[in-house]
Amino acid sequence: MKIALLLPRSVIYPSMSFDMMDGFKHALKNIGLEGHHEIISAGIGVAAKHEEIYERCEQFLLEGADIIIGYINPISAEFIHPLFESSGKTLLVLDSGYHFPAFQGKLSNAYFISLQGGLCTRVITHKAIEDGHRNFAFTCSFYDAGYRPSYIYPAAVEEKGGTIGFNHVTSLRREDFTLAPLTEYLEQQKETAVLATFCGDMADDFFRAGNNLVNNHSVYGTGFTSDEAWLSKMPYPGSEWSSSVAWSKTLKTPENETFVSIMNNIKEGKANLFSLLGWEAALFIAFENENFDGITINSPRGKVYMNPENRFTEASVYYATVSKDENTGNSLLKDVEVASVTESERESLNNNIKYIQSIEANSWLNAYACLES
Repeated sequence: MKIALLLPRSVIYPSMSFDMMDGFKHALKNIGLEGHHEIISAGIGVAAKHEEIYERCEQFLLEGADIIIGYINPISAEFIHPLFESSGKTLLVLDSGYHFPAFQGKLSNAYFISLQGGLCTRVITHKAIEDGHRNFAFTCSFYDAGYRPSYIYPAAVEEKGGTIGFNHVTSLRREDFTLAPLTEYLEQQKETAVLATFCGDMADDFFRAGNNLVNNHSVYGTGFTSDEAWLSKMPYPGSEWSSSVAWSKTLKTPENETFVSIMNNIKEGKANLFSLLGWEAALFIAFENENFDGITINSPRGKVYMNPENRFTEASVYYATVSKDENTGNSLLKDVEVASVTESERESLNNNIKYIQSIEANSWLNAYACLES
């Protein structure tokens, strides 16, 4: 088979495209398929320009590609999908889960391997409510405000009988960053917990500036906010906080230990969310497979199932505690365990998606975490 990869870039994850490619190739090697496929690739910037992605796909398909794999959002996937219908070829989308699809049902020639960012958001909101909190403040970066966790948090809180009394969005420009409005509110509302969604250096800025906030209030984060690649660089803020994640390098399974060992032997930190997506893509394709309906793979994050009804993958998500790395003084994940509410929250997330599909709702087009500056 001829396989083409559409690879984005990001200033906060500069190795993103290399990690996806390495994860893909080394998974093939691990299952005995090194050199079995012809692999080509092209850059797609921050994956925000539909027309550019369309042109890349059209050229690849004209050159005989059988499958195109791309880290893009579902909106882009729908835009380029007519190419795959016309050619009879397969699109395999690597998806953060931070967008909602605009289409209902499924796309005939497209599949989505998802990190389930929206599901992680609902799951951590469940934990916050279960911990006894009913009053919340929501905080995120200007960038994160354009993705779906900023909707899922308030929707889930309201459904579960809670209230968000304050919304705080940090400034677009880093030099204007301040937590003062949030801090002032929390000083007056001491029984309030904090729901947060930040990405990369924006998460770093938040936790560096928010030591008192974390020490005096329960903080709950989602997905990329507790990405281990960034946690290892972030000073421990002084108190533990809770998150829900798609995967952790600490998971004690043979598949994960193999993945972490192989990838980190290339370069420390190479075992990450992006190499995981590449690795899983290889497991689905395996021996020249192009129809993934109903397939279950044994991934480093556990069993991953391709739901034939919507062609998005389904997997468990995990509760985790962000704690102190005693060796470095920075942060790490501990107590990573499957969230038992994963499936019930998945059903509720589907209702959230249907609601957004019924109204006019905007979002950034960038694939999540893909930034130019």
